[in-house]
Amino acid sequence: MQDRLGRTIDYVRISVTDRCNLRCRYCMPEEGVPMLQHEDILRFEEITAFMRVAVGQGIVKVRLTGGEPLNRPGIVNLVRMLLDIPGLKDLSLTTNGTLLPQFAPHLKAAGLKRINIGLPSLDPATYAYLTRLGSLDQALAGLKAAIDTGFSPVKLNVVVLRGVNDDLAPYLDLTRRLPVEVRFIEYMTIGPLGEDHYLVPAAELRRKLEALAALEPAEKPQGNGPAQQYFRIPGAPGTVAIIAPMTEHFCPTCNRLRLVADGHLRLCLFGADEIDIKPALRPTVDEEALRRLLEQAMQQKPECMPDTARDYGRAMGSIGG
Repeated sequence: MQDRLGRTIDYVRISVTDRCNLRCRYCMPEEGVPMLQHEDILRFEEITAFMRVAVGQGIVKVRLTGGEPLNRPGIVNLVRMLLDIPGLKDLSLTTNGTLLPQFAPHLKAAGLKRINIGLPSLDPATYAYLTRLGSLDQALAGLKAAIDTGFSPVKLNVVVLRGVNDDLAPYLDLTRRLPVEVRFIEYMTIGPLGEDHYLVPAAELRRKLEALAALEPAEKPQGNGPAQQYFRIPGAPGTVAIIAPMTEHFCPTCNRLRLVADGHLRLCLFGADEIDIKPALRPTVDEEALRRLLEQAMQQKPECMPDTARDYGRAMGSIGG
C-alpha cells in the first residue's frame, strides 16, 4: 500500500493485550491502565481476518506487542494463525522476556523466528526500580531461553533515561559475550513520566558509546527498521544501534500502522488519530469494508508526528510502542 505521500506502508504492529506483568515507569503508571473488557478486545479470529485483507493489500511484516503479549492466553495459537496467511513474510514479537523460559520453545515450534526483549537495565536494583514488579534474573533467564531456543536475531530494546539507566557500558560488555542486537532508544515523552529532561539525544548516546570502546560499523539488517546505524566492538558477536524517534525522527520513511487491542487502527505513534475497524469485523467479517478502511488510513496517515502536541490519546502501554 502507498499513503497519500507515496510512502510504502507494509508493516503492522498488533497490540494483542493492554495487560502487562510489569509496570515500567516509561510505559505505564504504577496503577496500570484502565483494563479493557473481554468483549472489547479483538479475538484472534478477528485479528487474523483483518490481516488476511491487509496482507492482500501489501502488508508483509507483522510484530506482536502488548502490554505483554505473552500474557494473552493462546498467544502461540495466534502465531500459527498469522503464519498461515499466504504472503506474510515476517512475524516477530516484542516481550519483556520474563515469561520466555515458559514460552520460547512453543513459539519457536509455532514458526516464530525473531524476538525483541525490553531490557531497561543490567543492574538488578535499577531494573527493579524501572519495572516496579520485575526481576532482572527472570529477564536474563528469558534472554537465555531466546538464544538457546534458536531465535535470531534477538534484539534488546533499551529505553535510556538520563540519570537512571544511561550507563551503556554493561550492554557493550554483553555484546562481547552474546549474539544480540542492543538498540538504545531515545525516551519518548508519550510515556507516563512525561518530562523532557529524561531524554538523552542520539548524538549524546553516540558520544557515550565512542568514549567506552573502539567501535566499527556493522552491517545493517535488511528492511526499513528505525535503527539506521549499527556498530560493534571488533570481534564481538553482538552489535549496538541507536533509535532516535525524537531528535532524528524517521517520519519520511515511516512504513507502519498500529492495530490496538480494542480494534482501533492507529496511524501514528504520537498522534491520537485512529480508525475503528471493529464494525467491519462484527458481527461478521466484511472484507470490502476492511479494504475501504485501509484506504482511508492511507489518506489520513499524517506526514509527520506533531511537534508540540501532548494529547496522545493513550498511554504507551496501551498502544504497544
